[in-house]
Amino acid sequence: MELLVLPTWVATRDDLSRACMAAAVTGVLSHVLYFIRGFRDMQALGIIIGHSLAYIGLTAAIVIQTGIYGGLVLSTTLFATYLISLFTSIVIYRLFFHPLRHFPGPLVAKITRLHAPWLARNGQWHIEQEKLFKKYGNIVRVAPNELYIATSDAIDKIHASRSKCRKKDAGVYNALESKGQFNLDGILTREEHRWRRQVWERAMTTKQLGIYENKTREVCHSWLEKLKSLNGTPIDTTLYSNLLTFDHMGKVGFSHDFNTLPLGKHDRMLDLIQLMFGPMGLMGEVIWPLFVLKGLGVEGEAAEFDQLAQDMADRRINEENNHTNDIIGHFIEDLRSEKPLAFFNKHLIYLDSALILLAATDTIGMVLSLFFYHLSANPSYQTTLLSLITPLYGRTIPGEFTSADLATIPLLDAIINETVRLHNPVANNGPRMTPPEGMVLSDGTYIPGNAAVRVPGYVLHRSEHAFSKPTEFIPERWTTQPELVRDPKAFFPFLTGPNNCVGKRLAMNALRLIIAYTVMNYRFEYAPGEDGRDILGLMRDHLVLKPGPLMVTFVKR
Repeated sequence: MELLVLPTWVATRDDLSRACMAAAVTGVLSHVLYFIRGFRDMQALGIIIGHSLAYIGLTAAIVIQTGIYGGLVLSTTLFATYLISLFTSIVIYRLFFHPLRHFPGPLVAKITRLHAPWLARNGQWHIEQEKLFKKYGNIVRVAPNELYIATSDAIDKIHASRSKCRKKDAGVYNALESKGQFNLDGILTREEHRWRRQVWERAMTTKQLGIYENKTREVCHSWLEKLKSLNGTPIDTTLYSNLLTFDHMGKVGFSHDFNTLPLGKHDRMLDLIQLMFGPMGLMGEVIWPLFVLKGLGVEGEAAEFDQLAQDMADRRINEENNHTNDIIGHFIEDLRSEKPLAFFNKHLIYLDSALILLAATDTIGMVLSLFFYHLSANPSYQTTLLSLITPLYGRTIPGEFTSADLATIPLLDAIINETVRLHNPVANNGPRMTPPEGMVLSDGTYIPGNAAVRVPGYVLHRSEHAFSKPTEFIPERWTTQPELVRDPKAFFPFLTGPNNCVGKRLAMNALRLIIAYTVMNYRFEYAPGEDGRDILGLMRDHLVLKPGPLMVTFVKR
C-alpha cells in the first residue's frame, strides 16, 4: 500500500489543520465578497471553469511534491473543505441573516432556487404556486432572494410608471440577451424601452389596426373554409387555435402567409414556437444551465428559431420598397430613417421579429383554445352571443364583422375577460428588483431593497380575496354581476405601467373577430368521448401556458 506523503508545508497535523482552515476561510470569503452580490447566472460557465482549473492547479502543485495518491487526497480534502465552507456560509446567511428571512415559504426554497425546478418538473409550476399561496399566504418566499406577492396593490408598486422597481439585476432577463442587445420585453432600462416602445406604438395606431383587421378577416374566412371542408369531423381545437393565430401573426407581423390552417398541421417555425421557453419553464426559471450550454455553443432549437426569425425579417428588409402594412414595416422604416429612434441595426429588428412570432401566436392561441373549452361546456353562451352578433353582421362592411361593432357587445368582451382571468396566458409576470430603500405595501408590509419581486397573475386572478367563486367561469361578473369582482384592480391580464402589452388592442380585435365569425357560422360541442379534462390536466407552464388537446365537433348553422 502506498504511504500518504504530504508536502513540506503540511508536514504536521497542525499544518494540515491550518491549511484546511485557510480553505474554509476562502470559502466564506468567496461567498461574502462575490456570490452574495446579485445573480451570477451569466457567469455560471466561468464559475464552473474557474473552480475546475483551481482544483486541477492545486492538485498538480501538490502532486509534484507528494506523488499522485498524496496529491489527490490532500487537494480533494482542501477543495472539499472550501466547498463545504462556501455552501455552509450560504445556507446560514439565507436562513438567518438574509433580508427576506422573515417571509414565509418552503425551507428548501429559502436555501436554493433549485426548489423551483423540483416543483416545475411536471410542467405545472402555475398549479404548484397556487398551492404555495394557499399554504403560506399572500406573500411567499419562493427563492433565496425572491418574493411572489399576490395582492393588487403590489401590481402598481412593482409595475406602475412611478414605481422605482427595475428590471436590471433581476436575473431572468439576461436569458433574452443577444450580442449585448435585447428585444422589447427584455430591455433593462426605462429610457431605451421608452424609445423602442414608441416605434411599436406606431405599429398599433387605430389606422394600423384597421389595416390589420382586413388581414384578420382573411384568416377568419380561411378558418371557416377549413371547418367547411372538415364537414363535422372532430378536431383538436388547441392545435387549430395555434394554426389560426400563427397564420394571423404571419399576415399581420410580416405580410407572409404560412398557410398552416388549410393544411391542418404545424410547420417547422410553429413547432419551434411551441418549444421555445419550454426548458426555462420546466426549470422554474433557473437559467444558469442555459448560460452554461450557450457558453459551450449548445443552443439547439433556440438557435434554429432565431435563424428562422432572422430569415423572416431579412425577407422584408430586402424588399426594394418598404411598406407599413405590417408590424415589422415600422421597424424597417425606423432603421432607414435619418435619425432612428430605436432600431439602430438589423440585429434589433431580428430580436423583435422573434418577439412578434412568439407573442402574437402563443398568447392569443392559448386564449382561443380555452374559449372553445368553456363555450363547448356552456353552450347557452353560444346561443346568446349569436343573437347579439347577428344584427351587427354587415352593419359597417357588407357581409363582414368589424371589431368596432363587436366591441359594443359587453358579453363578448366579458367572455374573453373571464377566459383570460381563469387562464392568464403568462402565469408569472416578469420579476423586478426593489429599489435599495425597499418598498412598503398598502398594509404596511416592508419589502427589503434589492429583492426580486413579482405578482403571479394566475394566482391573483383565482384569489378569493379578489373574486367571488374564483374558479368558476362566470362572464356575468364583468357585466350584470359586478359584485363577483371584489377587487377590480386585481385583474391585469395585459400587465400595467410602461411595460404593459403593446399589442393588447390587436389581440382583442383578433379574438372578437375570430369568435364572432365562428359563432355566426357554427355551433360547437365536445366530440364524442371528450370530457374536457386533458386541456387543463395536460396544460404546461412554459412561461406561456400551453393547453392540452381538446376534441370538438363543429356543426354548420
